[in-house]
Amino acid sequence: MMKQRFLTVVFVALSVMLAACGGKEKPSPRVDVWGSNDGLRVSMDAPKIEVPFKRTGGDLAEIQVSLNGVPFNMWWDTGASMLCISSLEFTKMYKEGRITDADYKGEIATSIADGSTVKSQVYTIREVDIQGMGDKWLRLYNVDAVVSGNSNAPSLIGQNVIQQLPKHTFNESTGMIEFEGQR
Repeated sequence: MMKQRFLTVVFVALSVMLAACGGKEKPSPRVDVWGSNDGLRVSMDAPKIEVPFKRTGGDLAEIQVSLNGVPFNMWWDTGASMLCISSLEFTKMYKEGRITDADYKGEIATSIADGSTVKSQVYTIREVDIQGMGDKWLRLYNVDAVVSGNSNAPSLIGQNVIQQLPKHTFNESTGMIEFEGQR
């Protein structure tokens, strides 16, 4: 069953690889920038955490996030309803055993940037870590994620994550998202 689901994901990824999902801009290379879910929990290990970000050409904020221990650059997208990863990121996590069949929740219909609707698989990400400066972090548990069939789709932090985070502001002059207090 695991092999069949993996092959299905690969087939879907290949068949819709050329579909539009979020414009032509690709995330920056992954370089280190730091010296409504059931059971969703958020923890914050300090009263104030600063998370570095940089603006994309499309004016979205890009931050580094770890999903089940695998680091990715993700775009902070208030227009996305859910956390979204591409089929490429999903395949990497699946091969490493960071996502398993037990994390599969089902399929949903999703609207993508070009206005079309596609079916997408939903998996639970057990831990979403947002690393701040000075070895401080935010951690969310049991977050639903949509897997885009487009291997070139950007990874997005959507509202199901943003709404669960503590109060935050974007400080454009320092390039930091400043999180304060517990949610």
